[in-house]
Amino acid sequence: MPRYRVKIHGRNFRLNVEGKWEKMGFYTPRLADAPDPLLAEHTALEEFRQSEKYRALMDGTLNSDDDPPTLCGEDVEEVEPGTGDGQGPAGLALYRESEDESAERAAPNGGPMTPFRNSGITEGPPSVS
Repeated sequence: MPRYRVKIHGRNFRLNVEGKWEKMGFYTPRLADAPDPLLAEHTALEEFRQSEKYRALMDGTLNSDDDPPTLCGEDVEEVEPGTGDGQGPAGLALYRESEDESAERAAPNGGPMTPFRNSGITEGPPSVS
C-alpha cells in the first residue's frame, strides 16, 4: 500500500504563552498508509486527533464554542514505503496568529521568533514520523 506524508496545519488554538492568551497555529508532518492521497489525509488527521500530543494541546486550549480550533491536511505527497519506520511522532512547529507582539518578537532579518517559555509546549523544527 502506498505511504503518504501529510502536513497537518492547526489554526486558531487559543493558548497561554508566557502568561498571555494568544491565538496560535502549528504545522506537524504525519505519515499515513492509504490507497490514495485523500484517504491518506483523512487517516493522518484522525490518527493525530487520537494522539497524546493533540489531547495535551486541546487540554491547554481556551476557545469558545463558536470559535473552535481547526485542523486540515496540506501538501499530501507520496513517499517511499517504509519511510519513517522506527521514528517517533514529530513535534509541533508553532507560530503566532495574533498580530499584537508579533513585530516585537520577530528576530532581525526574518529569523525565528523567540522561544515560548512556561507554555508547556515546545517549538522547533518538526521531524518526520
